Amino acid sequence: MKKRSNGYPLPRTMSELIYNELKESIINHKLKANQRINEKELAEYFHVSRTPVREAVLRLAAEGFVHIDSYRHATVKELSFRELCEILEVLGALDRLAISLALDRITPKDIHKLDKLTSKMETTCNMENLEKYMDLNRDFHNELWKYVPNKFLQEMLQVVRDKKQRYQYARLQAYKIPGFMEKSIAHHRDLMDAIRTRDREKLQHLIVKHRNLIIESASQKMELQRYLKSEQQPPS
Repeated sequence: MKKRSNGYPLPRTMSELIYNELKESIINHKLKANQRINEKELAEYFHVSRTPVREAVLRLAAEGFVHIDSYRHATVKELSFRELCEILEVLGALDRLAISLALDRITPKDIHKLDKLTSKMETTCNMENLEKYMDLNRDFHNELWKYVPNKFLQEMLQVVRDKKQRYQYARLQAYKIPGFMEKSIAHHRDLMDAIRTRDREKLQHLIVKHRNLIIESASQKMELQRYLKSEQQPPS
């Protein structure tokens, strides 16, 4: 199946196209927390009936991106520190299984590719290149997931990754805390060492620890909570 530049498959129906557009807008904060989703306006924008719009909104609600109240009004779901912690907990558990399954399929050529990504991360491990560093960090983990032989697990990882991506701007605040980026790159070096030596037990431990790095310290938790609280005001 062909994919768009953002990694999602090309939509097969109008409902799927609308779903993709809305989901991307929510993840990228073009649609803000608590913002009303007007199905009538969307139907007019896409030149369709309200049926495919409704289908897309219901799908997003089922995935936790949208809240539908008792009056059937849809709004973008709030961000919360608790949800972020839950996402990281699930991602750590899935990643633990994924990296264990992937390890047997990673070749020396693959290790070289992961090493190159890690080297690029090291050269961008500074505040001036913060967003580039975060992009490379995402690329590193996406590359690891490519070696997972279980397709259903890959799909689940993608679902959780999309949920985590909503917190990209909040995570950015934690990355700005002195010493955080250095800890992050140190984790990646340790992960690479465990991959090279095929140390499955160590690798599983490291990946869970790495996923929880962002909420490791009290200062990081406070910074994330402060930012998320500021994001909850509905747009004027």
